[in-house]
Amino acid sequence: MLFFFLFIIVMAPTIGFLPTIARQLGYSLTTYGVTMMFMSVVSTILVPLSGIIVDKFRIKKKLFLVAIFGTGVVSLLFLFVPKVPLDVDTNELKCDAKTTFTVFNENNLQMTSNNTYFTIANYNSSDEIITCKLKCRYTELCSDYEIFNLKNQSDLSDSWITMIGDIKNQNKYNQIDLTLNLKNMEQIVNSYVFQVLSIQLNGSQIISPTCQCHLKTFCHIMNCSNNKITELATVTTYRGNVLDLYQFWIFFILVVSYWTFNTIINALINPICLDALGEKSSEDFGKQKCWASIGWGSFSIFIGWLVDIVSINKKDKDYSPVFYSNIIITICNFGLASKIKVIETNKSEDRWKNMYGLFTKFYMISFCIWILVNSLLHTIVTHFLFWYMEDLVSANNDHSQRAWIKSLQGLAQGIQCFAGEIPFLFWSGWIIRKLGYGNCMALVLGSMALRLYLYTVIWNPIWIIAIELLNGVSYALGFAVKITYLKMLAPPDTLNSVYGFIGLFDCMGESIGSLLGGYLFDTYGGVWSFRFFAYMSLVMCFINIAINYFGLVKESTTLSINAESTNMDLKMTNNDIDKKN
Repeated sequence: MLFFFLFIIVMAPTIGFLPTIARQLGYSLTTYGVTMMFMSVVSTILVPLSGIIVDKFRIKKKLFLVAIFGTGVVSLLFLFVPKVPLDVDTNELKCDAKTTFTVFNENNLQMTSNNTYFTIANYNSSDEIITCKLKCRYTELCSDYEIFNLKNQSDLSDSWITMIGDIKNQNKYNQIDLTLNLKNMEQIVNSYVFQVLSIQLNGSQIISPTCQCHLKTFCHIMNCSNNKITELATVTTYRGNVLDLYQFWIFFILVVSYWTFNTIINALINPICLDALGEKSSEDFGKQKCWASIGWGSFSIFIGWLVDIVSINKKDKDYSPVFYSNIIITICNFGLASKIKVIETNKSEDRWKNMYGLFTKFYMISFCIWILVNSLLHTIVTHFLFWYMEDLVSANNDHSQRAWIKSLQGLAQGIQCFAGEIPFLFWSGWIIRKLGYGNCMALVLGSMALRLYLYTVIWNPIWIIAIELLNGVSYALGFAVKITYLKMLAPPDTLNSVYGFIGLFDCMGESIGSLLGGYLFDTYGGVWSFRFFAYMSLVMCFINIAINYFGLVKESTTLSINAESTNMDLKMTNNDIDKKN
């Protein structure tokens, strides 16, 4: 019970905030999705492998302790992960018959199906005069060398070429000051073109600058008097090949290591708990898992608030509280885990034969497909919901929401756990006994379809707090169904191995969800993507209902006995009534 609590509060903030940590480091949704897809491949290998190893060599506790220790070490190293280089010269300063400055905006926010892109014109359409400081490198001459007849205008060509036209020294930066007018701005796709009113070069200011020939340079905005322009010009994601960056490989190796240790712990902790509960596992497992939800929810709220507090007056969020807390709690966790009594697996000659027979049954095949789809959909929420919340805040341009977004995200996880998971985990045994495994599987998919669709009809991220109440049915009940159904189906002395092979389908779902989700969210935006997966969940729900209707889901003999007992009680009651009459 206590170990579930401590283990989860180590995982919760790291797993929960990992997408936004990756975003702040400069990685795109596609890069993050591919990275997490690889994590799922790692899990696909480790989950069955760890089950086989502990069943064969009976080293469950030793492997368990090594994984816990490794989690603490990796959390310490996360404090030193560097950001990718984002200060690139993407904005264009061009001079010919007039001088224009083009601000390229890479943040293509597709938030709702009827939402238009946020433009500077919507932000401010006044006669505001804006001053900007730029760092510019070398000059590029355009293809033609047409000489313009510029009478009574100040020519910039000589000063321009003297100052920033040194092609031989392309790494030399020069500072240029501009004045712009918002009314003269023109929006072209995702770029904003301003006519330059004046330019200051070599200590002299030139009004209405022009050039005798086409000249062009690329600049990085240091700052502007209008902060919105600075924000639009800020590059937030690295669009080059991340495989060429040492920063990416540091991040990637640490995520792989963290994922490896947590996969091993997850693969072992559930069988350890089931072994300890014995015959009461179907009834009491959910109650034990409640403590994990309490830890996840409470610590997510606390760490989210703490991250916002230590990030006040900082440009980026400071995630150090996440990793410092991980290190401290891992030390406590290691001491507690060393005292847990672990039941090692008995050797069985027929283990593999029994497992092969199990995985050829139709009810087991359909169960594996249900696990894959359920894992895929849960991965979409885990990896991309916080990213979506931050995009909603950006689209609303709400600075108060941006300042406290981590607290809001932590509160969302808290609601997931306290108002969603805990009640359903506690009563999961009763719900499964009343509805049966097949009906519960369909209910899980139906609630997930509703949850994903509701994300797409809100405009304020605070509404996600209410939507997360559905996490109780869509995740907690599904988790309890998966574990207890597996416990019922597994032949004697094969639980760890069967759980490991079932984990393959969990990992495949995570892998597909990470890769497909990263691509769809990056290409089509959050609304289209969430609706796509909502429809997928709904279709699978109807398929599951059909499978259950034809009796292709194996129900527990305990459930049948309880049902027969209930029917017998009803018959006896009716007989008593008849006798009285």
